[in-house]
Amino acid sequence: MAEFRALDEAAFRKAAAAGKRKRTVRAVSAHFDRRSHRIVVGLDTGIEFSFDPRDAYGLQEATADDFIGIMIDGAGGTLHIPRLDADFSIPRLLEGFLGPLDWSRQQARAAASRENGKLGGRPRKVSAPTL
Repeated sequence: MAEFRALDEAAFRKAAAAGKRKRTVRAVSAHFDRRSHRIVVGLDTGIEFSFDPRDAYGLQEATADDFIGIMIDGAGGTLHIPRLDADFSIPRLLEGFLGPLDWSRQQARAAASRENGKLGGRPRKVSAPTL
């Protein structure tokens, strides 16, 4: 387990300056863990994150073999899955958007529509009588 140490003022300033110089987080490694069925991405900060590809746009039907050869492209900014010809932006994955915003919004609308359907659907529009 990591040991945490308090920073003195000089160390804090040095770390803050380094953080300003290093603006974007870059991925340095990626692999598919068959046991947990997760894509694991290593960042240049030493942090790793993983996600279930079934939660990502376009990967719901992918098999474990489809993730053979997964790699990092674009100077660490893109996760590339060659067998599926799929690319995911690392910053976007870190933001929690596993696919286009439109897709996530579409999923939310579909779920709301299903719930509304259970309640009898959308109320009918009442038109004003014409004279």
